[in-house]
Amino acid sequence: MSKRVAILVQGGNDKFLGPIYDWLNERHEVRRFDAPGPDELARALDWADLAWVEWVQDLAAQASRLPRRGRLVMRLHSFEAYTAWPGQVAWENVDRLAVVAAHVAEIVKIQVPDLAERVRISVLPNGVDLERFGPGRKRQRSGKVAFVGALRHTKNLPLVLQCFAAAAKAAPDLSLHLAGRYEGGDLERMELAVYLHHMIAALGLEDRVRFHGQVEDVAAWLSDKDALISCSIRESFAYNVAEAMARGVRPAVHNFPGARTLYPADLVFETVERCAEILLGEGPTPRELRAFVEKNYSLARQLAALESFLKEALG
Repeated sequence: MSKRVAILVQGGNDKFLGPIYDWLNERHEVRRFDAPGPDELARALDWADLAWVEWVQDLAAQASRLPRRGRLVMRLHSFEAYTAWPGQVAWENVDRLAVVAAHVAEIVKIQVPDLAERVRISVLPNGVDLERFGPGRKRQRSGKVAFVGALRHTKNLPLVLQCFAAAAKAAPDLSLHLAGRYEGGDLERMELAVYLHHMIAALGLEDRVRFHGQVEDVAAWLSDKDALISCSIRESFAYNVAEAMARGVRPAVHNFPGARTLYPADLVFETVERCAEILLGEGPTPRELRAFVEKNYSLARQLAALESFLKEALG
């Protein structure tokens, strides 16, 4: 039976919502509310059989304290777990909390120790569109190492440079290609850009590091890359890693909290030396890398988990 579903989006940020929104829209009457004010939020909660709050921030805190007609669920990604916002939510008034991975809930519990006693927590994994990120064509080694992501402090770009420099010593043809734009406040963007260009020069890598800016077709851009470096200090899932694996590109993944529960242990590193070994080694074959994503992180698997989640949430 079709239900009324209100999608409440914090700040209009729907970066990870697309497949979920499309799936819901095919089966239910869906209304989307981007950064709703107090009156619009109250009307949405009164209208909906199910209200879905995307991002656990101030909108989630407000929604948890207002009257509603139907069920209320929230999805927490990653950065919110490090803020004060989860502690502002009246979790006893929330029917379900969805997290992308179990380690995210454990981080939230640092600030909200009784979270599991106040709300039911479900892991709703992300999924990769395997049609968009199809297997790469068999090709010769290019020596190109990729970085894909926002250029900001949490992505740990200084460590990316150190890892690449260590690998480049053993492979004179190695080059680093960064896809992404600088994000954050003016000070954060400026200080990171100045530091990176300073260190690239200090390491003698000016001819071996290239900034590509924002890349629209990441799947195509990855087609000639041999490996990918991910050095984030926090991730809920790391789409860049899963998408690279789907394309047959071998990732070297810094051991952020939760990394070893998400990705193969032999691709996760703690030291610069180990990262260089992963980048330069043979490692899993492209077919094995893609098979891992097909088994664990396909879009079909995500939508099946979503269907089960919503059936339980709607009762």
